Amino acid sequence: MPHIHLETTADLAENGQVPDILEALVAKLGTYESILASSIKAYHTLRVNWHMGEGAPSGFAHCTVAIMTGRPLELRQTIAAGMYAELKHQFASSLENGEVSLTLELREMDRDTYMK
Repeated sequence: MPHIHLETTADLAENGQVPDILEALVAKLGTYESILASSIKAYHTLRVNWHMGEGAPSGFAHCTVAIMTGRPLELRQTIAAGMYAELKHQFASSLENGEVSLTLELREMDRDTYMK
């Protein structure tokens, strides 16, 4: 039941490619051990109101990847690093131009309380 939630600010050029970005993120997540590709859900939220601190890039892209509990730390770190690398690839233009603050968080969903 992995979830990928991508949030971006409305000023990013890559917003026009969000469907392709989600597809790439799903494909990447599906390559990892113990992740069933057919169970991945990916979605996007466009932020039209936001404020960045002084000196920060004008916009942001934040990706939350949520997976079930039970995987070893090393695998979770590998997944997070790989997903972040894919995110950087997808937002390369805005990164190169200093227009985006890019972040990723890998969260665990509690197997005992997650309902499907």
